Amino acid sequence: MSVKSMSAGDRATPPAPTPLHPPRRQRSKVLVLVGVVLAAVCAAGTVAVFRPTSETISAVGVASPVRFGEVVTEAALREVEVHPTAGLEPIAWEDRSAIVGKSATSDLVVGNLVTRAQVGGQPLPRADQQLVGVPFKAGQMPAAAPAPRWPVLLASAESDGWQPIRATVLRVGVTEPNGSCVVDVVVAAADGPRLAAKAAASAVVLIMLPMGAG
Repeated sequence: MSVKSMSAGDRATPPAPTPLHPPRRQRSKVLVLVGVVLAAVCAAGTVAVFRPTSETISAVGVASPVRFGEVVTEAALREVEVHPTAGLEPIAWEDRSAIVGKSATSDLVVGNLVTRAQVGGQPLPRADQQLVGVPFKAGQMPAAAPAPRWPVLLASAESDGWQPIRATVLRVGVTEPNGSCVVDVVVAAADGPRLAAKAAASAVVLIMLPMGAG
């Protein structure tokens, strides 16, 4: 038995390796659609967040000062443009007639907005009250004049048994160079005449009470 030798040229050449290509990824139409929807929602949310800061409303502002207890007139109001802010409750300019003719429950300062909490009280004096202007000389009232709405006790400057009267300060006049000053006070209707008679004689002293004791 003979063995036939094979030369290198007679050997079969192995086949060339087949090149491998990574599989091509195909975009899912569903994912693309979801991305578009999310982008639209985010854009809408951004507009909703920043829109209130760019829009303004016409509100009621103060054109001329109105003191506590005074009646609000339309001439004292002016139209202003403001940005809506959380916690701020301005009165719309178109609703200003709702506060005209009513009494201010606090001082309205020029340049400020008007809120419903500042207006709406009954004009003073009410039907069961009277308004009396009481003059005071130096020494008949504290050096620090009481502010509007402050409760006070009005007593006689004479030893005549005159019964003191409780009152509420409406406004304080200008202090004259000699130290005298007129204070407008609201008292019960029954006390008005006797207080006016005593005030005409400049025989009243003012005693300030704790705030809230009225």
